Amino acid sequence: MSILIVDDNPNICTTLKDIFIAKGYEVEIAYSGTEALDVFSAENIDCVLTDIIMPCMNGVELYRALKQIQLDIPVVLMTAYSTGDLVQEGLREGALVVLNKPLDIDNLVQHISAILN
Repeated sequence: MSILIVDDNPNICTTLKDIFIAKGYEVEIAYSGTEALDVFSAENIDCVLTDIIMPCMNGVELYRALKQIQLDIPVVLMTAYSTGDLVQEGLREGALVVLNKPLDIDNLVQHISAILN
């Protein structure tokens, strides 16, 4: 199973990639919404884990674009900020869950495992 991790913070991407690789997942990373769309189009991705607040294209906008490519792609949103409107918009779009940063890694892994199994 493969996960695409999207965050403009390279440290978060690297840390999450290491965690999910250790759990047996294949992981791709992208540092922006546009890069994520390129990776998503080129790779077989089973789930997307994306930050909400990113420059140029936020996580909800990315989710909408991903659904144009694959309607049923499971997406988990992450946020470090209280972005109530975007959180609600993401959930209305169909995001499975919104997790707050700093992330509870055990909770995150459980969510991803449940989505992919």
